[in-house]
This record gives sequence, structure tokens and C-alpha cells, in this order.
Amino acid sequence: MKAEKNIAFFDFDWSLIEQDSDFWTISKLSEAQWNQCETLKSMQWTDLMDRSICELQDNGVTLDQFENVLQKIPFTPAMIATLKLLKEHDTQVVILSDANTFYIETILKAYGVRDLVHDIITNPAYFDDKNRLRIRRRILATAPPHNCPNVCALNICKGQEIDTYIRNHGPFQKIIYVGDGKNDYCPATRLREQDRMFVRSGKALARYLERESHILAAIKAKITYWDSSEIVRRAVEDEKL
Repeated sequence: MKAEKNIAFFDFDWSLIEQDSDFWTISKLSEAQWNQCETLKSMQWTDLMDRSICELQDNGVTLDQFENVLQKIPFTPAMIATLKLLKEHDTQVVILSDANTFYIETILKAYGVRDLVHDIITNPAYFDDKNRLRIRRRILATAPPHNCPNVCALNICKGQEIDTYIRNHGPFQKIIYVGDGKNDYCPATRLREQDRMFVRSGKALARYLERESHILAAIKAKITYWDSSEIVRRAVEDEKL
């Protein structure tokens, strides 16, 4: 099968948007709740976020309040322009994130860019029998572990997610990946020489790549470090990604 289109995978927090959506949401709704999260970091993160939003709702926080906070999260005009350029270039856009569907959908709709994103791969949000917003791990605690040798979260292996997506929807002429966290390393190792990797400067992934030469050498794609979304926008425009 001939590869005709490009595809762009975006991490969400500190990659597509300019914040960590978990920190932003919970700390804006209750600083005390976020401080409690800080003391429970040994708990699996998705489970901790689920517990935290349940406690907020049990203490009277409404869904409207969640939405109002999410709709104000920073999202740069340059990154919004990047999504529009990718649409113009007929490049498929997929969000691959350890956030959750409710946060991502709410933010994309607030900024009028939901129609620019083809698919969202993340932890599913749902409503329980008390009508509370909840978050479930993408890979459940009861499911077999993904056993990836890379630095992936227990609840999602982004490398395996990319493999599955490309197998089901590809092949693609060029793959673009934009990320900032250590769990973006695994999918980066799936990229080929003709692909592009955009690594957020000063964040965990950039620091990880600096650690040892063999870690960086496992990425075959051209790497661009960026500290401003304008750098990503300009590359997409100039190189017709």
C-alpha cells in the first residue's frame, strides 16, 4: 500500500497546550486538594487524579466549574495555527496523551479546534452511578501489563499505541511527533529517518535524552528542540509537514 499522507502525533500537556491539565484543573478548583495530591505521589497517577476529582465533586464542585477552569487553560495562537496548517496540508492529527478524554475534549472545543483533530488516544473519562465525572486508566490495573522496556506509565504505552494506530490506519509518508515527557520517548523510538521529532526544551524528555548517548541514538528521526510553539508552527509551514 502506498503511503500518501503525513500524520502528526501530539502529546497534550506542555506540548499542544501550555500547562499540565491535571495541575491546572485541580489547583484552580482547590489548592488544598492539589497539596494533598503532592503528598500522595506514590499512588498511581491516573488513580490519584480520579480520587481527587471525586473528592472535589463530593465537596460540592460542579461539572460547570470543571469546564470553566478547563476553558481558560493557556493554548497559544501559534499552536492553534499549527493545527490549522496541518489541516491545510492534509496531515492527520492524533492526540496521544496521559490526560483524559473530558479534559482534552473540553479544551479543544473551547478553542474551536476539535474538528482539526482526527483521533484522541488517552485515559477515558466517564460518569459513575452518582453522576460524578471519573477517570479510568487506559490499561486497567486488572489487565496484563504492557511490559515495555522503556520509561512508560503503567496505564499507557505510547509506543505500542503508535504501532497499533499505524498498523490500523497507515502507512504514512512521514510521521511527526511533538512531546515533552519521558513517556514520549517510547513512541519516539518508533520513528524513522524521514520522520520528525519535536522535543520541548527544558522538560523531562529533553533531560532524559541528555543522560546517555545510547538513549538519544535510539531515535532515528530528525530532532528539533523547541521552547516556543512558533518554532513548531514555522517548521510545519516551511517544510509542508
